[in-house]
Amino acid sequence: MSVREENLNVTLAELLAEKGLKALGEVILRKKGARPEPDVLIELNGVRIVLEGKKPGMWDTLVANCQDRLDNNMCDLCVMVEYADYKVKKLLPNQADVKESLLRSQFNIGFLSYIDRAGLDKWTGIPSKPEQYKDVGFDDLLTYLMSAYSRVVSVDIIDPVIKKMNEVLGDFAVEMSIAVNVERLKDVLELKETEEKEDGK
Repeated sequence: MSVREENLNVTLAELLAEKGLKALGEVILRKKGARPEPDVLIELNGVRIVLEGKKPGMWDTLVANCQDRLDNNMCDLCVMVEYADYKVKKLLPNQADVKESLLRSQFNIGFLSYIDRAGLDKWTGIPSKPEQYKDVGFDDLLTYLMSAYSRVVSVDIIDPVIKKMNEVLGDFAVEMSIAVNVERLKDVLELKETEEKEDGK
């Protein structure tokens, strides 16, 4: 028997909640003009994480969905989960069987963060490419999720930007000091006349 994607997403949210994460499946977020519906919403120490889950063969859709979630400021980190090797052994499974099957399943997973979508890689030096891991179990999924979360909260995006700005401004100041005619600049700013008056006192 085939199980709907929505059921898998809700069950995955339950499993994550059992591990101590504040996770909720198939959420409808109220926003002006739209009703975004992330598959799983996780809040971890103030960081909003969206998990998008799809059956096999939908990886490109997962990437596009995550990019959309980040571009619309729905989350700080987006997790892509492809149910790569999910099988229910019973002919007529119940919800407990679905949960047990997910715990034994293999997933293809990936991560995108706001740093990837904001183009901050040119400032931070961190390459903007979705992380991807294949054929991982549930416990490994949780480990990778916590690792990606740690990287998002630990990346310093301010200092590299300030450093780069200082470099650009420094280069600009040097170029200007070479190119500018100081006497002409004084004339334009009417400083020469003021200096002459002061000298004549």
